[in-house]
Amino acid sequence: MTLPTFLGIGVPRGGTTWLHGLLDAHPEIFMPSRRKEVRFFDAHFEKGTDWYEAFFCGPEERGAFRAIGEVSPQYIYCHECPRRIAETLPGVRLVLMLRHPVDRAYSQYGFVLQRRNFQGSFQDFLASRPKALEYGYYSRYVRKFLDIFPRSDLLPLVSEQAFADVPGTCRQLSVFLDVPAEGFAVDTGRSTVNRSTIPKAQRVAGMGVSVARRFRRMGLEPVVDAARRAGVQRVFQGAAVPRLDPALKAELSRAYNSEFDVLEDLLEVDLSPWRTEVP
Repeated sequence: MTLPTFLGIGVPRGGTTWLHGLLDAHPEIFMPSRRKEVRFFDAHFEKGTDWYEAFFCGPEERGAFRAIGEVSPQYIYCHECPRRIAETLPGVRLVLMLRHPVDRAYSQYGFVLQRRNFQGSFQDFLASRPKALEYGYYSRYVRKFLDIFPRSDLLPLVSEQAFADVPGTCRQLSVFLDVPAEGFAVDTGRSTVNRSTIPKAQRVAGMGVSVARRFRRMGLEPVVDAARRAGVQRVFQGAAVPRLDPALKAELSRAYNSEFDVLEDLLEVDLSPWRTEVP
């Protein structure tokens, strides 16, 4: 049976598309091509490991790869995932991408503007989806994994630092996953970051997204991927989502001051890029 040796477990809108692209470009790392976010442990666990295994290389190819993995950022927020992962993949390594909680929430807002036909302001978004900020209390979710996995089996990456020092990030991943550092295509890093735009004809674009999701549920990922490669989504691309207002970010960030302290102790990371002086 060929199953992952590592997982990217989160966070959504935290740079995991960038991480996936970085890992996928390494010749000694296998990443699924049929579906970027497999989501076995939170959304498809009842389908069994045979279904999951079909996303990875066969036994005859296994020797060509030093590491096999997938990135499903929703895992971090799933209550059942830590236990399921530990029981299914003993010895698996976990990579966690973290982003400033307010920036993460604003990126989620951009996503719903682009994919869910949302019409309101960021404040409207937060009022309708209060969990967007709640999800930024990362320590609540990380602790559930650390209750089961040793700290040494989890690599936390701070996206702001990872983007600023891609070679350093590659060295961290190289050691953690036991793959050669020179295999990473460092110069391709930021090109795979998801940037949200407000689409033209939002209703039509939203209908297209709904159809694509339905096709994926039906196992027709190749059709969706072919349409994406053909550039169908570019037809609906409009203006970029406006930048987050710095004063609003500072105001919302106040609530996380103690959370940053907890995370730094829990994960042994430096979160100084997140600490904003309140005007």
